[in-house]
Amino acid sequence: MVAVVEQMTSAEAAQLLGVSSRQVARLVATGDLTQVRTVGRALLIDATSVHRLHNKGARQGRPWTDETTKAAIDILTDGHTGRLTQTERSRLRARLRRMSAQRFTQAMSRRAQIRRYRASRSFLDTLRQSVTLTGSSAVDADRGVASRFGLAAAMRDTVDGYVDPATASRLVRQFHLVDDADGNVTLRVVEARPVGRHIADDVTVALDLAESLDVRERSTALALLGDRLAALT
Repeated sequence: MVAVVEQMTSAEAAQLLGVSSRQVARLVATGDLTQVRTVGRALLIDATSVHRLHNKGARQGRPWTDETTKAAIDILTDGHTGRLTQTERSRLRARLRRMSAQRFTQAMSRRAQIRRYRASRSFLDTLRQSVTLTGSSAVDADRGVASRFGLAAAMRDTVDGYVDPATASRLVRQFHLVDDADGNVTLRVVEARPVGRHIADDVTVALDLAESLDVRERSTALALLGDRLAALT
């Protein structure tokens, strides 16, 4: 794992991300970075959130809309999509063919509202059954996913998954989840959780693994995405 300090000043975050201090403040306001506290007029930023955003690529253009991100996942998963107009689908496919995996992860960065919590270990198994697992949680839960990514499943005391807003609120109340930027539960809130799926599709799992601070997880995720992009015709 990459060792990181717990907090960064806004100036340090700006230097790592290659943006201005004003942009750092905007990233805090949009939830892309997590503010820990202020000291005088200075912001102190959760360092893990800075490194995750650095992995996504903070400088390269605007993230895509929800409908476009869903269409892109469809195309990389199934080879086609019924979303968007015919002209928009053609343009999206052309853009995808020109993209690197790193640029793709940045464009897809607004697929969900990410909330991180701390939960009792005794609740984790039940929480896993209440979400659509992604990232390292999907790798740990399914040998097929682990094999396709070339990763070893582990018994991690973490949960990473997709939920709809109502389910997120219920889980927070039911399991007494406490806001924690470095917590062991990550809820990725979307308007509609994938129906009938306990584990997300490989493209979604790869997009979320690409945020990892673990070098192997991140590299294998980018490799899978790069292969899918290169295979487009």
